[in-house]
Amino acid sequence: MNEVMREKILIVEDEFIVAHDLQMILQRGGYEVTGIADSVKNALAILENKSADLVLLDIYLKGRLTGIDLAHQLMQKKIPFIYISANSNEKVLEAAKSTSPSGFIVKPYRERDVLLSIDIARYRLKNNNDMKLSSELFMRDFIVDISMKSLTWQKKILAVASAFQPYIPFDFIALSGISKEGTRYSEIGITRKNFDQYGLFTAEEFQQSAGIAKADYDNQNLLLAETTADAIYIGDDFEQVKLTAPMKKLMAETYHLSANLVKTFHLENGDKISFSFYSRTENIYQQGHMELLNYLSATLEEKLTHIIEMEHATATVHKKQANNGYLTDKNVFGNIIGKSTALLSVLDKVKIVAPTDTSVLITGASGTGKEEIAKSLHRLSHRNTKPLVAVNCAALPADLIESILFGHEKGSFTGAINTRIGKFEEANGGTIFLDEIGEMPFDLQAKLLRVLQEKEIERIGGSQPIAVDLRIIAATNLQLAKEIAKGRFRLDLFYRLNVFPLHIPSLCERKADIPLLTAYFVQKHAENIGKPIDDIPLAFTDRLMQYDWPGNIRELEHVILRSVLLSSNGKLDPDQLDIGSKNETPLAQDGIKTISDNERDHIIRVLTLCKGRVAGSGGAAELLGIPATTLNSKIKKLKIIRS
Repeated sequence: MNEVMREKILIVEDEFIVAHDLQMILQRGGYEVTGIADSVKNALAILENKSADLVLLDIYLKGRLTGIDLAHQLMQKKIPFIYISANSNEKVLEAAKSTSPSGFIVKPYRERDVLLSIDIARYRLKNNNDMKLSSELFMRDFIVDISMKSLTWQKKILAVASAFQPYIPFDFIALSGISKEGTRYSEIGITRKNFDQYGLFTAEEFQQSAGIAKADYDNQNLLLAETTADAIYIGDDFEQVKLTAPMKKLMAETYHLSANLVKTFHLENGDKISFSFYSRTENIYQQGHMELLNYLSATLEEKLTHIIEMEHATATVHKKQANNGYLTDKNVFGNIIGKSTALLSVLDKVKIVAPTDTSVLITGASGTGKEEIAKSLHRLSHRNTKPLVAVNCAALPADLIESILFGHEKGSFTGAINTRIGKFEEANGGTIFLDEIGEMPFDLQAKLLRVLQEKEIERIGGSQPIAVDLRIIAATNLQLAKEIAKGRFRLDLFYRLNVFPLHIPSLCERKADIPLLTAYFVQKHAENIGKPIDDIPLAFTDRLMQYDWPGNIRELEHVILRSVLLSSNGKLDPDQLDIGSKNETPLAQDGIKTISDNERDHIIRVLTLCKGRVAGSGGAAELLGIPATTLNSKIKKLKIIRS
């Protein structure tokens, strides 16, 4: 029997006809139905006595509890599930997403919809499991490897901590060595400075940063269960533990921290070393993070023993030496500039998923740098010697999009005088980047799903499928949940693409990066134009920081280019900045500008910069990165009057 034949599926559905129909579909598909339940209570009773590899779960059931209530319990039991619902409105989809389902089937459904959803669920689970196993093995091997290197104990601790970052994100770590007698003999802290750059400091240096006297520090630095026992503190739990453990409160206030994970390792000599991870991002720590640390416990406890012994030997020597410890790597992210927590969190995820073949869905507003993230995913993958083919789905002519993507045979339609290789074939062996995937016509989405599922395409007019080996990265500035609810985007395709989602923050969410981005764009355009800039006045940067940047990084670059062009005597003039202050522009009645309003404002700003020129070198279309025909259509649609 193959793997599919052995899979057991539980049906949780309170409509007898629907449940029976699902049972017939599953049995014809070679699955074993382990039971049918019409309520949460009955489903749990079945799971007490029988195993299930997957649950098909209706959202609205008999009784007080809903399918979403059962979903939370299935998550704890690590049993994957697919929702079934007659409602595909936005509220239901948001409820579904919050419980991390493996799929979503909308009633009425076809037999192939059910079977395909199960195939997609299997794909997602395999990728998630492979990634989890890969991260566990990588960390174990890394810890063993670093323990054998000829490095100081500070460097080893820093190396281990930085390796954790993609898997257990942190902005600050407090480490404590605790003797078997129950007293601390060492404390160090690690802060994240930039991607792969960390600073290490002593307890004395922390006291100086926090502005606290040693006596007060000692009074607050108590060895409590809350500081050493394995635990996750997020939300209200984090607020509560700060009241119980004064040192956590002091650290949180000093470094603006919002979540904490504690894991203590018990060494062979009876000592303990406690890792206390902190993050500025709320609710970031989950049970999966603790599971990884538990998996690594044996390896860490063995390898940390000699590091602690080295610390014993050097604890009284050159306390300031620790302040010089840091790790740094060359920038592997090309033109991605910044070191804000919001951006670094994205880059950590890129580092995890890039070496795999997992499909990635990049979301975020226009101008946030989604294409640069796609380039980094390709550059850091094993496919980096093969092509990266970028396709803007929104810019493709409706009558040619299928031919452009999938190719066509000679004579397949009027005007097809030669055989054409499509973009998917061009990307064979490499990566295809489908930008603005939400704009892809609905009928073509089924063909894209086939490429993802079966790794083959079929040219227009072709009689044989063509195998393709490629990775698909998609991006959109739309909220696909809303597009699904409106019937404009396929649910099954969304779940197939959304295996590893990456959301890129807007520039307004990462304002700390504006000075770095400004310096980068000033240098770039000053060199291109041949107009050196020696000074970026503080008043200039302050104006940039006060603005909300609806056009994001793309808008910032255009403003910097204009400022360089208008500069004199090697100095940027803040009075020449043609931007508003924060919330200066009147908003809609509910306080929020529409996407169309923001787009209109951005186009007007770029047209002004280009003195009304649309096409050609230096025209608005070139700066916006869209065809001139598309820009003219938008100008007409948004009723922009060009003077």
